[in-house]
Amino acid sequence: MEPFEISHGAGFEAQEDTPEAVECEVVEDGGDFRAHRPAPADRPRRLCFVDGVMRIEARLTRTGADGETRMGLAGSWGAGAALATADRPVEVAHETTGRAVVFTGGEAVALPRHAAGWRWVPSAVEGEDLDAARGHLRDTMRAAEAGIAERLCDAGWLTVFDGPLHPVRRGLAAGRKAGARLVGYVKTHHRRMLAREQWRMVPALAPGERSSLFETKVGLYASYLRVGEAGPWAGAWAGIVRLEVPAEAGRDVATAAVDEAAGWLPQFAPPLHRDARAPVNLTPVAGLERLLRRRLGSPRMAQRAVREVVRELNQERRTP
Repeated sequence: MEPFEISHGAGFEAQEDTPEAVECEVVEDGGDFRAHRPAPADRPRRLCFVDGVMRIEARLTRTGADGETRMGLAGSWGAGAALATADRPVEVAHETTGRAVVFTGGEAVALPRHAAGWRWVPSAVEGEDLDAARGHLRDTMRAAEAGIAERLCDAGWLTVFDGPLHPVRRGLAAGRKAGARLVGYVKTHHRRMLAREQWRMVPALAPGERSSLFETKVGLYASYLRVGEAGPWAGAWAGIVRLEVPAEAGRDVATAAVDEAAGWLPQFAPPLHRDARAPVNLTPVAGLERLLRRRLGSPRMAQRAVREVVRELNQERRTP
């Protein structure tokens, strides 16, 4: 049974023969694939976790003078960081939120500002696929996350970025040495990334063990880690995450980085009764997500605000 609640999707979504599968090269242990058990380690003195949330609040349609109907959506996003230092409780900082209305068909549609202060940034995507509009909203959130992670890396924080590292790496200035201070933490596995015989060995990792380091096709070093036990009902991949480090750091630095991270990350894994995505949804990240969702406000009120401004637009159009 998949431990994630249905609303969170699935932790394992890879398909054996998906065309997106890649077979990365193992660059540790002489090319052999094996388990490592790093010694438990103290967490870094200046550690932060960066994550974001997004929410679709309304689906929209717009019929133009030509009779063509385009689809769109209104939604919100938030991003921030949970800062964990040795001498203070975890605190949330660098929070930012936004709202957007995204239409298909390549033409943006502006919604009026609501009297209560609700407002949406208009944008558009080409084509007719509503998933592309959803992806645009997700990319907006990820760009905000990446900006926060880059600033914290520059300030000397060891930054755990919740998700693949590619949004952050696109924003890093040339020559910036953030490799040792930046770790990607990927909870969902969408595609096979190793040769089949190696891929099938990953679920054998015990809690606290990591796999041999491998190099991805996008300039990253990565390693699988079983961050905790997911329960006797869970599948083989439950509890496993992928750690990523920029290849610019060099292989030796990357190996040390994932080894150290594997030594202290499990202490942030929540018990099964505390979180719907335990143990992979780390406790500071779960707290950050809860706070960001509160910052977005009531989803029912957000939907009501969209309904009221759309009614205003429709009335204006029908008035002679």
